[in-house]
Amino acid sequence: MLLKSRLTHLISVVAFALGITLAGPISSTEAAMPAKTNPITINMNGNTFQPESAPFIKNGTVYLPLRDIGELLGTVVFWNSSNKTVTMTYPKLTVQLTYGSMNAKVNGKTVNLTAPLQNVNSRIFIPLRFLSESTGASVDWNNTSKTVSITQKSDNFVKATDVNITSWLNRNTGEFYFAYPFEQVPVLAGKMNNDFKGSLSFEFNTIDSKNFIITILDNFGEPRVGYDAYNFLINGSKIIDQKKASYFKRYEGNVTYYHFLDPKTNLYNTHSLLTDGKMVSIYNKNGEKVKEYNLPELTGKDESFAVLGASNEYLIVRPNITGFLTLIDFKNNSVVELHEKLLSGKDLEYAKTNEVPYRGDELRFSGASNNETELYFYYDSPIDGKDEPKKLTYDRASK
Repeated sequence: MLLKSRLTHLISVVAFALGITLAGPISSTEAAMPAKTNPITINMNGNTFQPESAPFIKNGTVYLPLRDIGELLGTVVFWNSSNKTVTMTYPKLTVQLTYGSMNAKVNGKTVNLTAPLQNVNSRIFIPLRFLSESTGASVDWNNTSKTVSITQKSDNFVKATDVNITSWLNRNTGEFYFAYPFEQVPVLAGKMNNDFKGSLSFEFNTIDSKNFIITILDNFGEPRVGYDAYNFLINGSKIIDQKKASYFKRYEGNVTYYHFLDPKTNLYNTHSLLTDGKMVSIYNKNGEKVKEYNLPELTGKDESFAVLGASNEYLIVRPNITGFLTLIDFKNNSVVELHEKLLSGKDLEYAKTNEVPYRGDELRFSGASNNETELYFYYDSPIDGKDEPKKLTYDRASK
């Protein structure tokens, strides 16, 4: 209900903003004065913002560079050169403007503009109040200091982008909006079950055009030694499943998918993967769960695990506390702590005894041969002092 009432407010504000003029008179001399001799300062939530292209005043209207200020306010700005249309998107808000037209559309409703878009040096400029207030921000204009003060109302949305993807997460409600391709209208993919404590970072993995795995890492504590990895599978723009894995001191990004040769079709296919640190769930391209593995049961260790490699034949995991990279081999139902097979001498002793900054070895899985009989690893030795990591091989066929 809160978002619905806020959206109603946004739409009414947009309609009002279209007919508004700046408070305080602006002389014709000021309106014609170049921005270089009469600079306009922009303050956003108390912080000065310097756009790439200078704002200006024309006929009593302040104009701002569309893309700069639109993205600053959290919207996605998309310019369609073929029909000269600008689209701005945000959760539950879509604004469309056409260059040369005195009409705009807000969530499909036509409203009238009192000031047209401007094209300066191939950059589109938009009236200040329409752009800012259409995203729910309030605007104050100080004619004496030529300062625009924008205060954006906090709706707790965190925007994150990747190649051709834009998302918005509401930290309070867990609502997750998703746009793919990025210029599409955002859709509510679902709600996350979250209890965020610290700073957030996002990782996007595109499996195919319908399947995405997104990881939101919450890094917290003082010093920041706690990691909660929220990972969820989106299939067809909806969250199908989600899990939360917790780690202490050491975080390594979990693998989210793997390719395999389907013996029925002789074609390569892809499975997606989610983990809560103890259970590993495998999904097909339709978002259906096809396998599940219990890591404490398979390894005999009741810990939270990072999943660093996967295939239909094996899993490579690291228990968070003991820290030894471990191969779970489904071919012969074996569990191998790889430091015992790949390290020797002082490197092996260090892996077994070191506890700073965390326990365990420094082995990193890097891939496998085509037939998956050989597994490849990098090793950064803390003993030899060399910057170049060693390349190591584990032969599954000989075991």
